[in-house]
Amino acid sequence: MKEKLQRTPEGLFTLMRRHPYLLTIVLCGLLLPFGLADRANITAASCVYLGVVMGAISVTAVFVFNLGKNRSEKLLLSGIMLACITAGMLTIGFVENKAYAVALVALIAASAAVFFIRIAYKVNDAVIIAVLIALGIAIRFVYILYTGSVDRQHDGGNFNDIRGHMGYIKYWYNYGLKLPDYDVRIYEQHYHPPLHHWLMALLLRGLTAIGVNFPTAAEAIQILPMLYSSLTMIVSYRVFRLVKLCGNPLIAAMAIVCFHPTFIIFGGSYNNDMLLMPFVMGAILWGLRWYREPVMRNIIPLALCIGLGMMTKLSGWMAAPAVAFVFIVVLIRHIKKPLRYIGQFAVFGVICIPLGVWWQVRNLIKFQVPLSYIPNFGEQSFMYSGNLPLTQRLFNFGNGQLDFVYGSITIVDAPYNEYNPTLGLFKTAMFDECANSINDVHFPQIHITGPILFWISVVLFLTAFVCFVVSMVRKSGNMGGAERVYFSLLFGVELVSYYLFALAYPHSCTFNIRYCMPLIPLCAMGLALVLQRSESSQSALSTWFRRVMYAVSGAFCCMSYIVYTQVGMSM
Repeated sequence: MKEKLQRTPEGLFTLMRRHPYLLTIVLCGLLLPFGLADRANITAASCVYLGVVMGAISVTAVFVFNLGKNRSEKLLLSGIMLACITAGMLTIGFVENKAYAVALVALIAASAAVFFIRIAYKVNDAVIIAVLIALGIAIRFVYILYTGSVDRQHDGGNFNDIRGHMGYIKYWYNYGLKLPDYDVRIYEQHYHPPLHHWLMALLLRGLTAIGVNFPTAAEAIQILPMLYSSLTMIVSYRVFRLVKLCGNPLIAAMAIVCFHPTFIIFGGSYNNDMLLMPFVMGAILWGLRWYREPVMRNIIPLALCIGLGMMTKLSGWMAAPAVAFVFIVVLIRHIKKPLRYIGQFAVFGVICIPLGVWWQVRNLIKFQVPLSYIPNFGEQSFMYSGNLPLTQRLFNFGNGQLDFVYGSITIVDAPYNEYNPTLGLFKTAMFDECANSINDVHFPQIHITGPILFWISVVLFLTAFVCFVVSMVRKSGNMGGAERVYFSLLFGVELVSYYLFALAYPHSCTFNIRYCMPLIPLCAMGLALVLQRSESSQSALSTWFRRVMYAVSGAFCCMSYIVYTQVGMSM
């Protein structure tokens, strides 16, 4: 029996380690036909489809990865899995609220998977992280099931108009790769680089080409932002492993990324913020890999990540200062033989610069659009707060601002318009902002759970911020001095640019976590580094710190899953 408990399904987890991006893409692709990612189309046929797919995957996994000691055990396990899948699909089919049913079935399935692995194999870090990622994908899918194209979108517009992100997608859908022959400032959001909108338009065209009607297809393309959000979990995991996180600290960091509301919300958004995240995290990953092994095969993916990130949204440049720093460090270390590295820098520039700025340069030449153009609402906007004293905007946390823990703007029946960018950062990280805000005015079912999630997140991320600073200042076996400077620059550029943007454009809608989303995995990493370091200490303070922070992290993840399941219960 003891020998049985030590076995692990190595084949399955080897596949997950080697091809996580491909598996995530395949999984999201398989979920797409399930109601075409729209709660209104979840029919009996949809449930049968999903049941057949899940059953085929489960039985294949049992036999391909040798789960079970003999043929009888394999057949028994396959039968149990198929029975559970059938029960789950019947639950989804008969429960009126489909999104709630999917969330519940996913949670039960994850619990059952852990229970089975605990009995037949050894539950290790790989098992737990795989389950966390699976549940992270599940809650993202639940969110897009109850979130339509007109729900909680940022500058989305609609598909019947040329303005907004949806109008921009519709333009590329109609005209293919034909570049606009008009000044892109005329129509809202058309100034953005087009990579995200191209991909959305491509999927939209593909769906309509196979006979899906346009409104249904337009809802279904939310699967792409969900895919980007899911890939962000994978890339974050690779970064965490590169800085040698393991055990419970790694699990805590991954849990925070998997269940963070920001990645749930923007996993259902039609704008380009979510696609930027895997590129930025990819740039962080490959920048560190190149620093440790400065060869051509590492600098090319780095150039692609930054270039394609800027082709998604110009703020993809924010990884560049940290990358430039490691370039300089490596060049100085090899100053006597610089040609090898200068050649790599040239290749980096040839790839990154054209990808990153061709759109801006084209619009500058053709329409005299400034390279860093950003539309300005001006002082006439009711969201404008620039008339308030700077000290009040930066350092005032009173006046009832925390009585309403959601994105605050009067248009959503909030008591005032947000003016403090720090509070805006914490609030939008949990509930988004402005007219997109999830709050207990429109969702009374989160009247209790919403504030609990908010205050847990405040404790968690203030602690994580301090931990990040501490882990960057103190010497560590996980990272060298230059690597700590690398991460500090990444964090500092994101945070400082957020505040500069908030001060330059003092409107409630600019105080949003979406302008500095990489801070989330970086804070999670900082917390995990301190937790891992504290494990070598047997002091009572270190022990209690670990216990409290693991409990807070767990509570944060549970409350996030609950809140974002509750939000869909009223639909």
